[in-house]
Parts: sequence; structure tokens; C-alpha cells
Amino acid sequence: MTKEGMKWYRETLMVDAHNDVISRMRDGGLDFCQRESATHSDLPRLLEAGVNLQVLALFAPPNSNKSITLQRILSYAEYALDCIDRDSRLHLVRTKADLAAAAPGEDKLGVILGVEGGDCLGEELWILRLLFRLGVRLLTITWSNRNALADGIWEKDTKGGLTVFGKEVIKKMEALGMIIDVSHLAPAGFWDVAQVTAGPFIASHSNAAAICPHPRNLTDEQIRCIADRGGVVGVNFCGPHLTEAGRAAIDDVIQHIEYLWKVAGEDHVGLGTDYDGIDVPPRGLEDVTSLPRLIENLKQRGHSEKRLEKFMGGNFLRVFKTVLPD
Repeated sequence: MTKEGMKWYRETLMVDAHNDVISRMRDGGLDFCQRESATHSDLPRLLEAGVNLQVLALFAPPNSNKSITLQRILSYAEYALDCIDRDSRLHLVRTKADLAAAAPGEDKLGVILGVEGGDCLGEELWILRLLFRLGVRLLTITWSNRNALADGIWEKDTKGGLTVFGKEVIKKMEALGMIIDVSHLAPAGFWDVAQVTAGPFIASHSNAAAICPHPRNLTDEQIRCIADRGGVVGVNFCGPHLTEAGRAAIDDVIQHIEYLWKVAGEDHVGLGTDYDGIDVPPRGLEDVTSLPRLIENLKQRGHSEKRLEKFMGGNFLRVFKTVLPD
């Protein structure tokens, strides 16, 4: 990227709607605030990449004992909050006003805590309220499995949607000011969310099924629904979600971005990299510091700075400003 191009890049808000680094750091005994070699990202590299606002996903693998799942989620939340407490470069975003701290040109990272999969709730709405008190502002309704809220994509053949409890959770999330995330959710549940909600919702890390027919990806109808509701689809860097061969490169990511722009429009596409939640990143996007390369390649393909500013962060920021509490 040219000196002038890098100046524009540094002055443009960058938001990533999904990163799994906290679970990897905590489980591996690593320090998120220091540069690490065993992960795709860490605080120094996120800042180097120009990321201003990061959704940090807290993910625990499915377990039939929901108490164990909750304990792991709470351990990840405690780890993330400890990092925020001891490093002034980190700022926890709880409200609309807190978003102002996630500004380009600052050596700071705004953090939105998200729980990936509602398994930890069991069937207790008070746990959702507790997570909100701890600062969690996003919930991915399911991972790919079934839980008490809904069926994930592994169970899509059952055609099961939101449960009664799942609908209660969605309504409480809207009342509290939490971001509803439909990535990993089975199609029936997706359409239930669209029916139950009043405001925008997102797919934090999902791609286009028309390009790669992986169950995790979205149909054109789903993409248009998210856009019609004012939401955003975050492009995922997971190889099997990018190509049927499972091996991907930067051009495959660009293909999905451009297709999503075509279907949803430029106001409804953003980044949901899934760094540290994927095994092998696309060639050319080996870690988070490769993000400027992606934006430069999109510029070289003739996409305007206005469109790229929306993609880099403006679209997700709009949703967060709409949904988060005052």
C-alpha cells in the first residue's frame, strides 16, 4: 500500500465482528496483551493492523453439562476483563457512548464481548442478564449444535427453529440492548429470528452459499433479509466456508465480498474474520496484520473508498449504535 493509501487506511474505522483469540489465549496460558507466535492475533498485532473495534468471542465447545459450559464462558470473560483492566490500550464497549473510544488514529482497541452459542444459558434467563452485567453485548444464538434456544446448522434437517425459551432470549436481548447474531443458526431458526425481532440483527461470520454451498453459509434470501432489516453480514476467513476444496486464498475472500455487495448492497457487508477460530487462514491473509493487503486488493479492483469505509467498519458501527444501550 502506498504512503497515501496507508494514511487513508489508518484514518478509516476498522471493525471485526468475530475473533476467537480469547479462548485460545486463556486455554494456552498466553497473554493477549503481548505479541504471541501461536495465534493469528493479539493486541499488538490488532493495533498494528489498524483494528479499532473488535468483537471478542467467548466460545466453549458443546457439553451436555451446561454448568461446565457456563464455567468456561465465565473463565474467558474473566480473562478478557483482566486484560482490559491491566492494559490502558483496551476499552470495554458497553454503551453507545463507549463506541466513541474506538476511533481511528488512537493506539487503542475498543472491545465488544460476545458469547458464541447460547449453550451456557441452559434454560435460565437470569444467566443472560448476568452476562449483560459483566459487559457481554453480543450473543450468537447457537453454535452449530442444538441448544435450549434453537437448532444449529448441524441439526438443520430437523427443521427446528427457535424454542419458546429462545424467543424469550431474543426479546430480552432486544430489551437490554444486545446484538443478535444468527451465524451458525439453522435456517428455521434464522427465519424465526427475523419474525420475532423488531430491529437489526447480524451474521457476524458467514459467507455466501451461492459461492460455496457450506451449511454455515447464507442463501441469497437470508442475505437480503439481513440487509432489509438494516443488519450486516461479516465475511468469514474459514477455508471450507470460502471454497468447496477447503483451501482458500485472498481472492476467494474477495469473491465472497463482491458477491455479498451484489446481493445485500454496500451498506450491509463487513468483516467477521474468525481469526483464531479457524485452523488455516487463507493464503495472503495469514494473520490479522494482513488486513491492509485485503483492502489494498479491493481498491485495486476499482472499489471506491466510500464503499470500503463502510465495509471496513462503518456498517457494523451503524448497527452497534442502533442496538447498544444508551
